[in-house]
Amino acid sequence: MQYSGTLEDLTNIICKAGYQIIESKLLKHDSPEIYQIKTSKGGTINWFKSTGKLQVQGKENIKQKLIEDLEKHLEETSTIPSSKTASNPSNKKIFIVHGHDRYALKELENALLKLGIKPYILQNTSGNGLTIIQTLKKEICNGSIKFGIVLLTHDDMGYAISQDEETTQPRARQKVEEKIQPRARQNVIFEMGMLAAALPLERIALLQKEGIEMPSDVGGVYYLSFKEHVKETFPKLIERLQEADFSFNINEITHALN
Repeated sequence: MQYSGTLEDLTNIICKAGYQIIESKLLKHDSPEIYQIKTSKGGTINWFKSTGKLQVQGKENIKQKLIEDLEKHLEETSTIPSSKTASNPSNKKIFIVHGHDRYALKELENALLKLGIKPYILQNTSGNGLTIIQTLKKEICNGSIKFGIVLLTHDDMGYAISQDEETTQPRARQKVEEKIQPRARQNVIFEMGMLAAALPLERIALLQKEGIEMPSDVGGVYYLSFKEHVKETFPKLIERLQEADFSFNINEITHALN
């Protein structure tokens, strides 16, 4: 099978074919970009972006059914004329994971609106009783969520306890206090993991306030640091969004940076 389009459109086609996406990631190869998409029914799709080749893996019966479903929906998609509104960035949403820093959240939200992008903030929606991962999958299948931003701000304090550490003695308690660092809320770390499972890593950005304890195992995720105001990250964040197929005119960029 062949497919020439975007990763987002391919993801939408898979969802419309009746499959939930368990994981979507860019495989690490020296060769051109290869994306791997794992589905809920056991099938795996490898998309070779440079050639357009689609490779399906899995048990024979699952594999054949996935191929049939994909071929049908790829054929339907090819007969639909492309629409200018489909690629309009104003139709795209960015999912925001955040903690208690309302000022940083509002600053980010305002900048995205100035760029013509609708921020998707779970607390601002009814949620329809869905969990964050259910909401993410639903919005991704609808083709609206194109990027995720995680705000890591000074919401909690904590430190890692070593295996042989004693904390009952005064001197030990003093050492503990010296180790305590600001960290993001635990639900933010959890939701960040959910986001990483739902979107390719190159479509996620972490905005980290300086001095915060960084979560482990976030290698490969793009992150930007800021000292006082999240707007310090905007120039590079805009570049990152442009790399992810968002397009802005000079007036939008100027407005967002001011």
